Amino acid sequence: MVSGIASSTMSSQLTADSAVERLVQQLLEQCAVQQASDLHIEPAQHGYRVRLRLLGSLQPIAHISAQLAPRVLAHIKVLAQLDITERRLPQDGRCRFSVAGRTLDCRVNTTPTLNGEKLVMRMLGAGHTVNEPSEPYTEHSAGIELTAQQRMQQAGLLSEQQQLLTTALAQREGLILTTGPTGSGKTQTLYTLLHALHDDSRNISTVEDPVEVDLAGVNQINVNPAVGFSFAQALRALMRQDPDVIMVGEIRDAETAMMACQAAQTGHLVLATLHASSPLSALIRLQQLGVDGYQLAASLLVLLNQRLVKVTHHGHTQRIGVYEAVAMHPPLRAALLANQHCATYWQDIDAACCGQTTLAEAEAWHRRALESCEVPADAS
Repeated sequence: MVSGIASSTMSSQLTADSAVERLVQQLLEQCAVQQASDLHIEPAQHGYRVRLRLLGSLQPIAHISAQLAPRVLAHIKVLAQLDITERRLPQDGRCRFSVAGRTLDCRVNTTPTLNGEKLVMRMLGAGHTVNEPSEPYTEHSAGIELTAQQRMQQAGLLSEQQQLLTTALAQREGLILTTGPTGSGKTQTLYTLLHALHDDSRNISTVEDPVEVDLAGVNQINVNPAVGFSFAQALRALMRQDPDVIMVGEIRDAETAMMACQAAQTGHLVLATLHASSPLSALIRLQQLGVDGYQLAASLLVLLNQRLVKVTHHGHTQRIGVYEAVAMHPPLRAALLANQHCATYWQDIDAACCGQTTLAEAEAWHRRALESCEVPADAS
């Protein structure tokens, strides 16, 4: 149970605005202290249940009375600039808090359920990633500006993967794609790569839904589907803004996929995420969205597939990122350019994707490094 927050039903006497503010502050402090990735406030029997997602699993921490919970939700909705009177439709917003000596950027979503409105806050503190680096890899203390290589190393990328990405980031055009399931840290990986690219000589822009972390010197665009401002529309506008680097928060539809690949072939470095379970499934998904093998062969630089895995070191359990990186190379390009109607088309592409460090191999290497307290250097 969380200290400082009653585990039993919170009294309905907490009705003053100051009490609601204190309660929200307490909950956020626990998120910061315990490095929670999400805070859930959801309808339950006789009130609302509060849970934190810690290391990928939800843990109950408190219960809020049915009388107090609407005031708590309304307070958070005001901070996230949401409509407090709208309880019938989902809403998305964003807010920032300073708690426990650090800044939390929060993504807020509300959704109506059978028993009432549920609110979820995704915690993305400035300079902090959900992909929590493990102890041997965090020798650089907070407040010290890390180099691009140090940021990649801290994220869990092995040296051969860092080299592939460094080579790709040096290109003036092309597509760097990160894939994986929801909550695997894809957006945070792109933020790490943007840090490596950031300097005054480049015009860097992002298209996100929503913007998760405020990046200094980067032009960040928050799409708003409710008013017709989609990823594709934002990309069309960006192409008239003289961009050097474009980050697409998520490729969701055919139009966005086509525009991202076209931008990557016309003098722009494009970084994007896609929900896919493997490099092969990512390529299949892109072709399902209308991006043919010729466009992929011409635009793709690196395809990065990632997961977060739990590891224990000195009795402390954390999550680290494990990756497999597939760079565009002659066998893969030849496979993509082959006749798609050929019976072995996808088998040939799958074979061309092999030979890189797999997720299982990367995870095994990280566990060995933890056991010997080594700093990641190579997967061999």
